[in-house]
Amino acid sequence: MLTTATGRRRPMATACSDAPAPWAAAAGAGKALPSSTGERLKAGAASVAENASRIFISYRREDSIAYAGRLYDHLSAHFGAEQVFMDIGQIDAGDDFITVLDREIDACDVVIALIGPGWLKASNASGRRLDQADDFVCHELAAALKQGKRLIPVLVGGATMPDARELPAAIAPLARRQAHALDDKRFQFDLDALIRSIERRPSLLNQFVQLMNAERLRRWRHYSAAGIAVSMLCFAWVQLFDLLGIDTRIESYTMALGDMVASVPVSERIVIVSFDEKSEARLGKFGPDWRREHARVIDRLVDAGAQVIVFDVYFEKANPADGELLAAIARARQRGSQVIVGVNQLLDQEPAAIPGLARAVSAWGLLCVGGRLGYASIAPLAVVKFAAAANSGPTPVERISARIGALGALAVGGTTLAVDEQLRELTLVSAAGRTIWRGPLKPVRTSVEDSGQARNECPLLASGDRVAEVLIRLAPIDTWRQPPRRYDYEQISAPAATLAPGELAGKIVLIGDGRAGRDHFQVRRGAGGEFRHGVELHADIVNNLLQGVHVRGLDPLLQVLAMAALAVAGGWLRLFRPAMRALWRRLLLVGCLLAYLALTVLIYVQFGVLFNTAYHIGAFLLSYWLLGRLSTTAASARPA
Repeated sequence: MLTTATGRRRPMATACSDAPAPWAAAAGAGKALPSSTGERLKAGAASVAENASRIFISYRREDSIAYAGRLYDHLSAHFGAEQVFMDIGQIDAGDDFITVLDREIDACDVVIALIGPGWLKASNASGRRLDQADDFVCHELAAALKQGKRLIPVLVGGATMPDARELPAAIAPLARRQAHALDDKRFQFDLDALIRSIERRPSLLNQFVQLMNAERLRRWRHYSAAGIAVSMLCFAWVQLFDLLGIDTRIESYTMALGDMVASVPVSERIVIVSFDEKSEARLGKFGPDWRREHARVIDRLVDAGAQVIVFDVYFEKANPADGELLAAIARARQRGSQVIVGVNQLLDQEPAAIPGLARAVSAWGLLCVGGRLGYASIAPLAVVKFAAAANSGPTPVERISARIGALGALAVGGTTLAVDEQLRELTLVSAAGRTIWRGPLKPVRTSVEDSGQARNECPLLASGDRVAEVLIRLAPIDTWRQPPRRYDYEQISAPAATLAPGELAGKIVLIGDGRAGRDHFQVRRGAGGEFRHGVELHADIVNNLLQGVHVRGLDPLLQVLAMAALAVAGGWLRLFRPAMRALWRRLLLVGCLLAYLALTVLIYVQFGVLFNTAYHIGAFLLSYWLLGRLSTTAASARPA
């Protein structure tokens, strides 16, 4: 029970648990305290720290006045007398103490509710005090709860917390507040703990633990970038992002941006001749008439100066016109032109083709294109086939039974397939000794992506073979579908068709199917997708080899170094620019990422090298975020 300085009580109009008393409105009408009290508070505020808590002590006189006085003395000594309010001695004669109490609660930060053994059951002639309209303790606590003040129940004299069902509705939430006990035998210890709680400081033990954690964090955060880089390396090793569906097998975004920024240069030596519906309408289905037409086309192309003639067609079934086709191929070789044909499969290690074709042509080659790995179009450039080992003695190199080049490799003059002793790398060499391509040999995969579905790569490839695959950098599709790099089959084969002498001098002529919906593959270039015919993909492969475009991944060691560099950069950006505003730091973060992406695109366009951007950016962002968290945790771990 709170009293005035004279000890007289003022009656209330309504019960604590019902509607607010009539003087409640008056209590909130203004913010200034009575002059004497207000002056003292202003004077006291100037003498304490800016962040000092203002404390209101609520108590029942007959229950805990001794504890209240003792607590007031200690809190006043610590926080300053003007920061602690207790009714006795702080309400002047003539002041409306109800108004003072309400406004003191409004101005305070913490309300301490002293609860002694008789606090709950204190009564008079009218019954239990808490249930009466004039109970000031109930009013003070109800006001504190309504205003959302920090309310700390302090148990003294061995008291226990009351149950919510034992309290009036207005103060029932008091039962859910964490209580603090003041024991006579350890009063100083409990008091210190209460002060730390008011100041929201951790215990001494917790302060020590936090100090140790802060030191440990400050020590280890400097090694975090390296740890993050190693972690990202492990992720890359197990292809974690691939397992999660994030495409990093081929750096799709880099290739897409590179293709949007700059197109691959196109060689003037490449010409496509495609047969379409017009040829099919004149010649009918594939048969003898087509073989005779191919023979006529070979002769006319040789007359026009074509250096290499490549058929993206395989000839497996014999027909009466085969002799004419073989004769035309022989004439072309005599006149210095090469004729290359595609092979779809082998029979007893020999190409499945009409009799005499394999000996007549300059070369026969692997006929497989159209796979897709992530964003990139992919195709075999060569295959190394193996024979079953007779015993365990022969070396792997001695067990190689065949080295078969693909159409594109043969079209640019690749005649020799050199394989290293470890069977890890293949080199394509021309007749003049020039290295055309060098790259890794990989085990044949069972499937690749094709229009979102898995498919068999090629009947010619078998389990146990090794294949050298190329990532195809695609030229704009219009490049292959417009003159002077595109001829309709009818322009050359029709009886009335003519080609000027030398019109195709030195050209590599690719002949293939251009009919709608036939021999076409879904590819991606830039931001979109499209369909290309197989002969157009062969043209892209030939163009890449002629132009020296070799799309490949960065060396693994350099990938790791790049990952570590990005991790360090992310940590530096977070740790060594702490004074920057959050907005500017985020803009700098975005700027660094854009600069990195621009650099990777430039390197891809100029040198055909792909950075593992998903893992690199992952290392950068993880380092930035983690070191920021470590710094924040270390700062918060410093004891107050």
